[in-house]
Amino acid sequence: MSMSALLRVSSGSEADIMAGYHYPFMSSVSGPYFMLNGLNAPFWEKISQARAQFHSGQDNHFPHVRPNILRSWQRSRNANVPPVGLPLAMVGAEEFQAVLARHTTLVDTASRIMEELLENILPSKSCIVLTDADGVFLHTIGDGEGYGQGSCCLLRGIISRESVDGTTSMGMCLEEKIPVCVLGSEHYNPHYDGWSCAAAPIYDNEGELVGTLSLTLERDKFHQHTFGLVIAAAKAITEQMRLRMLLQEVQTVMELLGEAVVVLDAGGSLRLMNRYAKRLFRVRGDVLGRDFSSIATDASGKNPAFTGKKVKDGECSMLLADGTSLHCLFSSSPIPGGGLCITLRETRRVHALTNRLSGAKAVYDFGDIIGDSDAMGQALHLARMASGNSMTTLLLGESGVGKELFAQAIHNGGERRQEPFIVVNCGAIPRDLVQSELFGYEAGSFTGAAHQGAPGKFELADGGTLFLDEIGDMPQTAQISLLRVLQEGEVTRIGGKRPTRVDVRVVAATHRDLALAVAKGTFRQDLFYRLNVFVIQVPPLRLRQGDIPALARFFLNKISKTLRKPLTGFTPAALASLEGYAWPGNVRELENLVERTAVVAKGPHIDAEDLPPEIRQDQTGDATSRRAASLTPEATAAADRTGQGREAIVAALRLTRGNVRAAAKSIGVTRATLYARILRLGLDVRDFRDAG
Repeated sequence: MSMSALLRVSSGSEADIMAGYHYPFMSSVSGPYFMLNGLNAPFWEKISQARAQFHSGQDNHFPHVRPNILRSWQRSRNANVPPVGLPLAMVGAEEFQAVLARHTTLVDTASRIMEELLENILPSKSCIVLTDADGVFLHTIGDGEGYGQGSCCLLRGIISRESVDGTTSMGMCLEEKIPVCVLGSEHYNPHYDGWSCAAAPIYDNEGELVGTLSLTLERDKFHQHTFGLVIAAAKAITEQMRLRMLLQEVQTVMELLGEAVVVLDAGGSLRLMNRYAKRLFRVRGDVLGRDFSSIATDASGKNPAFTGKKVKDGECSMLLADGTSLHCLFSSSPIPGGGLCITLRETRRVHALTNRLSGAKAVYDFGDIIGDSDAMGQALHLARMASGNSMTTLLLGESGVGKELFAQAIHNGGERRQEPFIVVNCGAIPRDLVQSELFGYEAGSFTGAAHQGAPGKFELADGGTLFLDEIGDMPQTAQISLLRVLQEGEVTRIGGKRPTRVDVRVVAATHRDLALAVAKGTFRQDLFYRLNVFVIQVPPLRLRQGDIPALARFFLNKISKTLRKPLTGFTPAALASLEGYAWPGNVRELENLVERTAVVAKGPHIDAEDLPPEIRQDQTGDATSRRAASLTPEATAAADRTGQGREAIVAALRLTRGNVRAAAKSIGVTRATLYARILRLGLDVRDFRDAG
């Protein structure tokens, strides 16, 4: 804004102020300056005489002295300011640098306006001074002398206040906080009689006085419009400081936003980008003024989805200048005067936030897995090896053995521990929804689809681990898409046309015999080979008899705290019964049994009589010894010689449709012995139930 425009803006307030300062002779003076001829010279003499009388101690009525000037004289005298001489006060060099540092914004804002003010003054010896609220000269320009104290360029650091040099425009302005002009003999000190000056206050965005702007001219050349220019310039500094503070606040808010902000003009050129946007689009340095297409283009080759003149929300895929792709959620809105304001949120970051809020994280690690039996030790050794890489891992084991516990430990033991851990139970999802659950869908891709579409589990797990539980129950249509994701690292939503790259570590688990499922044609052979990379067999509880006491005590301690019941352990008879049981439900069954028993037990120890009837063992023999003997090579060979080999067991299971108790009775062995033989042969009783 030019000074002439600023003058027009402030002309009303200037007229009001000048009316209060109006001298009788001003209306009869023509020309641009107050000339000291005619009526003017006697008037200055009257002011000078009044000042001399004031300094001599006379408190006469001074009709020719303006009330505000007289008040300033009185304040100066009360402060013991000497009426003659050349008073000088300055701050030290080090202190002055500290003062400047506190007022960087004020000086930067005012310096440009001071330059423009100087250009609007007719050729004259003048000095424009910027002070802080304490009267310290912060910045000076001009070719004149500051009150006769030397060149303007040498005045920085001087202090000017009523208590230092008496009545001056800047001193009065600091005291009364209003625009002031002091002309010739109105100065408290006759040393300044050859000068006239005007000053106006500068305020911060909270309305607090931060400094003054003053202009000093030779007395004969001071014009009433000069006063208006000073007022306008001070107001311009105040408003620009407020605007600058507002912009800084907006910029700070923009930088703190957890999303990218981009503002485009009507032609598609960049007007504003926050730090997050620069990082998102991988740009460095200043790119403002460049066309948006120079940093990103729509991946489809069409115009970006956020172009247009309406408010929009949606997703977009872009190709960045460095050749990488970017998938974002965006909101766009037109701005007045043309142009567009866009906020973007990287899809992966949105998914990570969603996962955090939904608790999609692994909470267990290897320290939470209880057991030091040989079978468990081998499984844990392989699991720790798996956690050191991102290889696809397949966990095999019966239901209830703790396959998800292993999966979480593998995730938390690797480099992806801070990334999402997403669980999908392939057997619990309706068959016609498996693909949309895993791979997501676009808006309107099927009846009931969300308005904006939805990401699948693979997108939500990007950067982390996807645990596919019961993968043996996945329908074949979804198996084809899963194979593509595992091979290509890309996922395409249902109804979508463009694939999205994902970085997902897959851990799959199943209780089924996948090789048998491949032979039956219910599981794709190519997917089986793709999953069968790093296989870990999680042992059933009946092969971990030595771990049962520790597991039982752990569950008892947990449930006793919940029940607030003082249960301290198990009797030897109870532990013998627990170790002798076959545990078809594995660890999950053991936990449920301990919880149920803890409710009915009187305590403080759980005895065999507290256990359900099916768990109790005949205490006349050693159940553990009998179990161990049934699993020795000699016992296995004897079983084969008596017709209890694979063929006999398979036939019995088919006949009983997977009923282990009935099959064991038909063969003539205990249920525990038959379970051990089934495990050794790699059979799964559920396959016989399904086949029935």
